[in-house]
Amino acid sequence: MWRMEYNASSSGSNDEAVVNVVEAVCNPYVVPSVAEYFAAFNVLGLWLFSLGGVAVFITVALFADTIRSIIRTAPINTRSHSAFVVSVYPVVAIVTFCATLVPRAQVITEAVSQGMFMCCMYQLFCLIVAYGGGETQLVKKLQPAQISLQVAPCCCWSCCSFLPVYPLTKERLKILRALVVQLPVVQAFSYIAMLVMWSDDQKLYPLNYNYYQPVVVTSILLGIWGMVMMVRLSQEGLKEYFVQGKFIVLQLVLLLTKFQGLAARTLAMGSLFPCRSHITPTVYTNLIYNSALLWEMVLLAGFARLLYKKPVPESYQMDKNSNLPKQLCTLQEKITISESITQESVKSPVAKY
Repeated sequence: MWRMEYNASSSGSNDEAVVNVVEAVCNPYVVPSVAEYFAAFNVLGLWLFSLGGVAVFITVALFADTIRSIIRTAPINTRSHSAFVVSVYPVVAIVTFCATLVPRAQVITEAVSQGMFMCCMYQLFCLIVAYGGGETQLVKKLQPAQISLQVAPCCCWSCCSFLPVYPLTKERLKILRALVVQLPVVQAFSYIAMLVMWSDDQKLYPLNYNYYQPVVVTSILLGIWGMVMMVRLSQEGLKEYFVQGKFIVLQLVLLLTKFQGLAARTLAMGSLFPCRSHITPTVYTNLIYNSALLWEMVLLAGFARLLYKKPVPESYQMDKNSNLPKQLCTLQEKITISESITQESVKSPVAKY
C-alpha cells in the first residue's frame, strides 16, 4: 500500500550513508486485509459496523414477516415466486454487511447481489404469469392487449415512434420471457469470468471491468425492456395484484447498487478522501456505499412488505386438472360427465315402457 524508496551512498573515509527518503506514495486502489482493516479503525468505524448489523437484523425480520403473510394469504401457485422475489432484500443486506466487515469481499458481494437481482427479476415475470393462471389464460385475460415496443429503457425516445405495435399472443409472450431469462444467464457467465480473473490477480478485475460492461449493460437493458413491456401489459388486467409497485420496489435494488457503485468508484479515483495507512480512498468509498445500501435495503424491504401483505384475489386458474397429463385430464372429464348423467337419471328416472 505504501512504498518507501531509499537511496544509500558512501562518501569519504567515514563511509557515512546518506539516505534520501522519498515521500511515501499511496496506492488508492489497494484493499487491506481484515487484520489491517480493523487495526486502523476508530470508534466511528465500530459504530458503522454496529448500525450495519442492526440494519441486517431489521431486514431479515421484515422478510420473515412478509414470508409468513405470503404463506397465509397468497394464492398457492404464487407463493414460491413471491417468496423468491422478496428474498433479494435480506440476501443483498447480508452479503453487503459481509463486505463491510471483510473489505476484500467487495467483488464477491457485487457478483452475488447482481446475480440475486437478475434471478428475482425472472421470478417476478413468472409471478405475473402465475397471477394470470399460466401463459394461455394470461393471454386470454389480457385481450385485446397489445405489445408496444416504445417503452423504457431501450425505445423510450421520440425517434422510436415508428416502431409497430403487436397483438399479444402466446408466442410473443415467450419472446418477452426470453428477454428476461437471459438476464441471470448472461450476468452469471460475465461475473464468473471476472471472478476467475480476480482470483488469479486482484489487479486484473479493475483493468478488465470496463471491457465487460458493454455486455453487462446490454443484457440489463434488454431484460428491463422486456420486463417493462410485461408490466405494462398486465397493468390493467392484473391491477388488483399491484404488479407495477412490486416491479418498482425490485428495480430500485438494481438502480441503487449499480449507480451507487459507479459513484463509489468515481470518488475513489478522485482526491476527495485521504490516503492513509491501510485506509485508502477505495476503502472509504466502499464503506460509505455499503453502509448506505444496508439501510436502503431496510426501506425497500419495508415497502415490499406492504405490497405483498395486501390481500389479492385468487389467481386465474386454467383448470383444476391443468397439472395432470392430457390423457388423465380427458379420462377425468369423461368420469365427471358420466357421474353427472347418472345423477340426473336418478333424479328424473325415465320409464322403460
